[in-house]
Amino acid sequence: MIRQATLHDIDAICALCERCQPDPLPWRQMKKTLTDLIHAEDANVLVAELCGLVAGVVAFNVILQLDKSNHVGRISTIMVDEHFRDMTLGRQLLSAAETCLQARGCDQIEVVPSYHKADAQSFYLHCGFKLTPERLIKALAA
Repeated sequence: MIRQATLHDIDAICALCERCQPDPLPWRQMKKTLTDLIHAEDANVLVAELCGLVAGVVAFNVILQLDKSNHVGRISTIMVDEHFRDMTLGRQLLSAAETCLQARGCDQIEVVPSYHKADAQSFYLHCGFKLTPERLIKALAA
C-alpha cells in the first residue's frame, strides 16, 4: 500500500535509508530533514508499506516557476528495500508521486539519479524519463 508518510514512520524511513545508501546521513540529520519534508507545503513523502513494514519511500517537491504557466516536480529520493525490489514498489511509488505532482500543477518531473548506481538511472529511463545535459550545479559554502 502506498500512503502518506507520517512522523511515526521516521525511524523506519531512516533505517531504510541506512540499508539502501552507501553513505547515509546521520540519523539526527535524517530525522530533521524528514520532519521538515513531512510538514512542508511544497513537498511530500510517501511510503510503500507491506505487512506493517516500510519497504520503500519517495520524497518529492514542487518547483514553482515564474516564467511558465505550470510547475516542475522534482523527485529527490526514491528507495525500495532490496528484499522487495521485484514487487514493482518503485513503479508504484513513482506513479503515486506523479499523480500528486500533476494535481499540484506540474507538467514535468525531473530527477537526478545517483550516477554510481546504474540500476537507478536504468529504472528512470525505463519509466519514460529522458537523460538531458541541461543542469548546472554550484555548491554553496556552508
